Amino acid sequence: MANETELENTICRTLCFYAPPADGAGPEYIAETRTVPGKRNYPHQKAVVPITDIRGHEDSFTLDQHSFAALPGACSLAIDFRNAGDIVREYLPWLENFLVKFLPDAAHVTVFDYSLRKASEVKTSHRQVNKIHIDQSPVGAFGRVHRHLSHEYRTAIENGEADFRIINVWKPLFNPISDHPLAFAEFGSLRVDDLVPVRQVYEEYVGETYAVRYREGQTFRYWSGMTPSDILLLQCFDSREQP
Repeated sequence: MANETELENTICRTLCFYAPPADGAGPEYIAETRTVPGKRNYPHQKAVVPITDIRGHEDSFTLDQHSFAALPGACSLAIDFRNAGDIVREYLPWLENFLVKFLPDAAHVTVFDYSLRKASEVKTSHRQVNKIHIDQSPVGAFGRVHRHLSHEYRTAIENGEADFRIINVWKPLFNPISDHPLAFAEFGSLRVDDLVPVRQVYEEYVGETYAVRYREGQTFRYWSGMTPSDILLLQCFDSREQP
């Protein structure tokens, strides 16, 4: 693993962390739709934190140890990401096959959702998400199992005969990233009490995510100059690590 001396390119930026609702209510986020931005009932605590570039040290990080993996040049598929049909017919099947090959213990992969993000200074339904968060808490992760997997896989997981992971796949769609690079945390630098369950309300169901409290000692990374052929994997949940 690369140490902090080797990872020389560090910037300091303001990130948005969790602060509790002023009225004492439980935290809740109403997810965006295709036309309406999302809305939360809790404020942000902003903090300036160092964020270190992993460019040139991609091989030093793994999903199992750090919760992310950077894969330069991993995607050679060329499609028009403005065409939803091409995404469904070509990219998602390619992605499922890619993950089965990349993850040595994966017997099956299901892609249950995708989003196209575009950086914007004003609120739009698909702009970047500025808050530090984890897409699935354990409650949310098992909710996804019940929503998206077959009876066979659900039963195997419930009986302890199979494990599952939830992994986000990020890549630029058209051009190299020149602004708003994605910031992500190292799993080992977070503590259980940094994580706050948030009720996540969608049009069709209610799930649960984690917001993150700021604490000194948390480690954040970014991957500079990502191109459309680069893929970043972010692990949100791994049932093997649950008590």
